[in-house]
Amino acid sequence: MMEEEVYKKIEAYLSGRMSTEDTHQFELEVASKPDLKDELALYKSITHHLTNTSDEDAAGYDSKHKKEIEAYIQSEEGKAIKKKLLKINEDYKTTSKKENPKRRSLYYVVSLAAIFVLLFGLFFTSNSNADLYTDYYKPSELPSFTSRSDQASLLSKASTAFKEGNLDISLTSFQEYNITAKEINPLVYVYTGLIYSEKGNLEEAIKQLDLLENSQSLDNSRALWYKALTYLKFDKSTNAKETLISIIRDSTNYKYKEAKELLAKL
Repeated sequence: MMEEEVYKKIEAYLSGRMSTEDTHQFELEVASKPDLKDELALYKSITHHLTNTSDEDAAGYDSKHKKEIEAYIQSEEGKAIKKKLLKINEDYKTTSKKENPKRRSLYYVVSLAAIFVLLFGLFFTSNSNADLYTDYYKPSELPSFTSRSDQASLLSKASTAFKEGNLDISLTSFQEYNITAKEINPLVYVYTGLIYSEKGNLEEAIKQLDLLENSQSLDNSRALWYKALTYLKFDKSTNAKETLISIIRDSTNYKYKEAKELLAKL
């Protein structure tokens, strides 16, 4: 939750009570601090939906997040909470009629926004992690298998099935390869890990990637990258951060640059 001083700044800014100089300084601060910018935009969007106003500034908020807010507020849980908060507002107005109505209303909606940020922070973090997973997971970067052999043909079949979304066929083919191959290509575990991830089995997905990480392959650091993405997919932010930190300890690790970038966003 933001510090009280930041609340006061947002309230003053939204109400137009800031001086021209303070407004300019606050807008520079917002421009330089993505988190503050997001908070301000979120407040505007929630304010817009909770008060049923046509705030033009709220319309500029990211459409995807607006839809998320709309969907939640329209849910049974969201409606129930909104009803309770509106009741609080009626009680508040009854006991504070002497205050400036515009200021009272603004204080109320900003307080509501703060409550929504507090109550639903996990909800929005979850969506953020899903977005990050989508942004950083690149199917085109998955390992390819090119050697000419029966095993390679089986690997080609397995990887193609995976990319086409045929997870059961892909997993069966990879398992057959693991049984028949004289020497297993450890990059297979990237695919099997991702297959179990797609099937919703986090524990088995990590076990498969552990097999690659613990191998003697020069590509074993790939396991860390796909572990981090898998943790993101399952909304395990702490685990994802710990794994990304492991990657950036060595600049030769796979996706070192992207790991630093992703870690900064978490």
